[in-house]
Amino acid sequence: MRIPFPERVPINRVALFAIALFMVQWIEGTDLYFRFGCAVFILVATFAFNTAGGLTRASGVYVFFYSTLVVIIGVCYKAFIGEPAQSNLRDPHTTIAVYVGGITAMLATVIVSSRFRRKTGLLENLLKDSRMYRASVGCMAFGVFGGSIAALLGPRVASAFTQLNDLVPLGIMIGVMYEIRRSGGTRSINFPILLAGIYYFLFFGVLGFSKEGMLLPLVSWFFPVCALRFRLSALQAGGVLVAGFIIFYYLVPYSQYGRSQIQEGQSQAQRNAIALKLFEHLDQTRQIYEETGSLGGLNEYYNTPQGFWDRLQFISVDDRLIDLTDQGHVFGTLPLKAELLNAIPHVLWPDKPLNNFGNIYAHELGALSSDDFSTGISFSPTAEAYHMDTWVGVLVIAPLIWFLFFVVYDSLFGDLRASPWGLLVVAMLSHTASEAALTGVIHLLTFGAEVLIFCAIFAAWVAPILAIPILGPERRMTGRQTPLQPRAQSNAQRSSMTIDPHPPPPAPFT
Repeated sequence: MRIPFPERVPINRVALFAIALFMVQWIEGTDLYFRFGCAVFILVATFAFNTAGGLTRASGVYVFFYSTLVVIIGVCYKAFIGEPAQSNLRDPHTTIAVYVGGITAMLATVIVSSRFRRKTGLLENLLKDSRMYRASVGCMAFGVFGGSIAALLGPRVASAFTQLNDLVPLGIMIGVMYEIRRSGGTRSINFPILLAGIYYFLFFGVLGFSKEGMLLPLVSWFFPVCALRFRLSALQAGGVLVAGFIIFYYLVPYSQYGRSQIQEGQSQAQRNAIALKLFEHLDQTRQIYEETGSLGGLNEYYNTPQGFWDRLQFISVDDRLIDLTDQGHVFGTLPLKAELLNAIPHVLWPDKPLNNFGNIYAHELGALSSDDFSTGISFSPTAEAYHMDTWVGVLVIAPLIWFLFFVVYDSLFGDLRASPWGLLVVAMLSHTASEAALTGVIHLLTFGAEVLIFCAIFAAWVAPILAIPILGPERRMTGRQTPLQPRAQSNAQRSSMTIDPHPPPPAPFT
């Protein structure tokens, strides 16, 4: 089977799905205004997704993950378990209105921004096909050992490198794309990819209590597989499903609960001991987290705890913030100003304050203890925009920020399938589009762009040189090259294998 990487979604099928959801919600007792709002949201989100170019453009990826993770999964699962969609919400009228207004503004932003973006991304064709293997090995090796080298140059250099270091996931993506091309579509993994994936999963995920660290190796393999239309065997597809179940059912609660057990000033050895203890009893850890994981009712959208599904919706969290705003607690645009100032490097501003507005909003809602200043609660971009300046925030401020983001990212990366850093954008937006709020878009425009540009330039120009001590001197490749960038294809061609079944012989490796 091949996993699709869609450019557009058939609107007639989405309309049938929206009508079916509308009828199911009607039977379950959902009020007319709410089920009508859900249907409109789904349809407008589909138009925005298709207009942006689907998953081939950064703007389309943002629309997809925002709409599905913030609203669509939540209301669909609510219908699946037979509960009215507006139940357990404090201000359902305004909440669904904010979502519909926000997605409509996002559609308008996509339409306008598409007229200003470049057709071909500035970084789209930066890496030559012949240097992909060396770039992959160089990125993964320096991603692992570069932190130790940077530490020798001082704490500030080490801190800057740590923040810019997405080289291991990027190296995995480059390696997967290379292996698929090299093998003619018969393989997607080689030994360096496997080694780097295990390292990242254990070091950043398990020992670092990071959901992203546990998911990113799998995601870094999965997105190139989809983009290059690699055919998965039944065993591979089953393995992906099993891995996803284990991560979401056991390891996400493990990471959430494990972070709560870490205290300031603990050594890495002490943290590792805590990780080992919790990892040895994953089922018990999950049960403890389920019993203690509620954040002041913020995740209580369903009548009973639903485990991981509680974390795949933002409706209940956003509803609390929107209800607080309607009571007169309008926060203002300080978060946007603070995030813009946060773009100043630590080298120029050593005492730069740490911004955690998710923590501040949670304190406003009374969801955290008075001495908890580290826990960050995620809110959607539209909820934060409404909390900043009510409808002006949703219909004016948010679209302006989205416009800048769509133009910049679409112009930088173009067709995301054409480059590994384009796929890194997909991985980045898969969680930030929904949970990083509106200030997260400012972060993507500043720091996020810096990370991606650094990774692209490093992979194209520096990593192949760093691979020489490992692979030996580079040898020139002769003969026909298989292009990395996907070409325009007819519908008949898209239904067939897009990978050249007779690739040129690979260059010998030393």
